[in-house]
Amino acid sequence: MKYLKLLSISLLMFIFAIACQAGEDNRIVYDENTSDVYLETIEEGDKEDHEGDDDHEGHDHEGEIIDALSNIQGIVDPNNLLWPRKVIINDNEISIMERPEKVLTISLGHDEILFGISNTDQIAGTTSFAQDDGSNIQIKSEGLPIVTTDPETIIALSPNLVFADPYASIELIDTLEDIGITVVQTSLDNSSEGRKNDIWLMSYITGNLENALVLNEEIDRKVKILNDLAAENIDNTKNVMTLSWWDAYWTAGSGSTEDAIIQLAGGENVSALNGVESNNTIEKELLISMNPEIILITQSVSWGGQDFYDQLMTDESLSSIEAIKNKEVYMVNSNWWSTLSYWNIKGSEELSKILWNLDEIEDFGDFE
Repeated sequence: MKYLKLLSISLLMFIFAIACQAGEDNRIVYDENTSDVYLETIEEGDKEDHEGDDDHEGHDHEGEIIDALSNIQGIVDPNNLLWPRKVIINDNEISIMERPEKVLTISLGHDEILFGISNTDQIAGTTSFAQDDGSNIQIKSEGLPIVTTDPETIIALSPNLVFADPYASIELIDTLEDIGITVVQTSLDNSSEGRKNDIWLMSYITGNLENALVLNEEIDRKVKILNDLAAENIDNTKNVMTLSWWDAYWTAGSGSTEDAIIQLAGGENVSALNGVESNNTIEKELLISMNPEIILITQSVSWGGQDFYDQLMTDESLSSIEAIKNKEVYMVNSNWWSTLSYWNIKGSEELSKILWNLDEIEDFGDFE
């Protein structure tokens, strides 16, 4: 009897021990499972966040970017920083399904803007002008494939997207679009505000909005420096004329790129004041009667600029002109004065130094 009672007690203790262990094991399994689920949820959420980064721009400056995009003509939904994106160009709606991996342009102005907001990881090729000696983007573009208006040179690089200027032929655009390449044909503005708008539009299309924000802030900083200098010297401004020679005297009047550059620097464009519009020819008699105080030769040395300078300075019939009489005739950097991009601001800096007799403008700097 004692033996049976002892056996029963031992059996009960054994069952209790197993039950306790089972409870402990269940607790551990539950905790481990809970932890796994939690970690898995975090990892998946983190992955989803990173996937969102690929499709979404402007996390750090979203409001500022959307405000800027709201002022850009052609962007269908400026609040949409995801892909796809839609723009209306020349009355045609264009959908960009994802950030283009390979982009190129067939105009120097578009090249310069593209290099300001992107890099060679995305840029598939450039125009030959981009790689010319003295080009504003010569170093950045060095070694990249060169494209022409021959569609085969473009197709060979397999771009997702091509920027073209209004002068691109319909045949070229049709050929590229027929094989599935998206072509965005835009004109480029010649005012400092217009240049910024061009940057925003191209950055929206190419997926480089943060870079556009940085570049436009630098443009604003440089423009403010020039505006402040012009305001300080408003009573000392001079009549300025741009001049080049191509079988006739050419000057830049109202509405021209050079006119915008002169105005930003604080000069008076004497050609515009005398009714010249855009880039146009003038007779020698009109040149003499305009009597500019400063003449800027925007023709490069390689295209005869130095020869033209020498001819101007030795032509006795022009000796009464203030600029020639006072030796205020300057060869300027044609890459800053003839291009259609934000690099024009460097032309304004160049003229500002001439106008206000400065060796350098403090803290102005170059564009990267």
